[in-house]
Amino acid sequence: MKQEKASSKALKHVLCCIVILVIFVVAITVNVDAETNNEEPTTPDVEEIVPLRKQFGNRYRDLLNYKVVKYTALKFDKPRIIIKDINYYINQNYNTLLFFAKAFGYDMDFIKDDLISRSSNTKNIEPTNIASLKKEGKIMQYPNVEYGIVEYFLDLVENNSELRKNYKIPYNGSSDYVEKLIMYYTNIYTSVDRVLALSIGAAESGYYEVKYMLNRNNVYGGMGNNGLIVYDNIEIGVLKYIRLLYDSYFNKGLTDVYSIGRVYCPTYDEYGNKVASSHWISLVNKAKNKYENYTQNITIDDIVNY
Repeated sequence: MKQEKASSKALKHVLCCIVILVIFVVAITVNVDAETNNEEPTTPDVEEIVPLRKQFGNRYRDLLNYKVVKYTALKFDKPRIIIKDINYYINQNYNTLLFFAKAFGYDMDFIKDDLISRSSNTKNIEPTNIASLKKEGKIMQYPNVEYGIVEYFLDLVENNSELRKNYKIPYNGSSDYVEKLIMYYTNIYTSVDRVLALSIGAAESGYYEVKYMLNRNNVYGGMGNNGLIVYDNIEIGVLKYIRLLYDSYFNKGLTDVYSIGRVYCPTYDEYGNKVASSHWISLVNKAKNKYENYTQNITIDDIVNY
């Protein structure tokens, strides 16, 4: 009798365990279904495969051996909204257009009329190229809208120079404004290192205080056939300097003081190799100590309200 009772108790324990296990498996399955149905669209990591639903069996051993899959949310690119009204772009970039119109010597009313006229011949306005400049019949795209605006004014100088009021205004202001111009332009030409641009200009122009150079609106020592190049105003002079760094140095892989100096201020070592002037490098590195903390983000509003 005792053996029968012991067997009966053991059987009851087994049955209880089976019932508990079934409830546990059902609860897990329901929970997985609920979580799966409430998820946003996801995609698995590339190195793993999402198991099919039928792989969720009722065997406890299978659940223990199941490998949890890492999910990554689906990423959808935001649609690029193209606004077709040129007046919107003129209003959005009015200060930038006004600043460069004054710098290049064009009347702002002419600029507005010209942009409106250009847009009338364009189906869609490219946001970085509000003047709809073309190359080989295709509308150009630029890194940013300010870049496109500068290209527009350079195009005007080349093709509509008769409308330009070009008279020279020697700069007699503070070095602080020149530094702000460099910082603003390096936001447009982003591959140009801000600190290096400030430091090279400072090394060349006595920290933007040498009157001989400022009277010619030339802060970088650019030379022409008649000596130091003379620019119409300081805004154009600094722009030409940053564009020189952009086109002839940084975009050609010359991005540090030694590689730039080998072209910008070269000399020759004892073996006849062309190298950067050690004196020039010393001047630039000394200036870097001043400018390495110049991290303020200068915008067009900072420039026009200076």
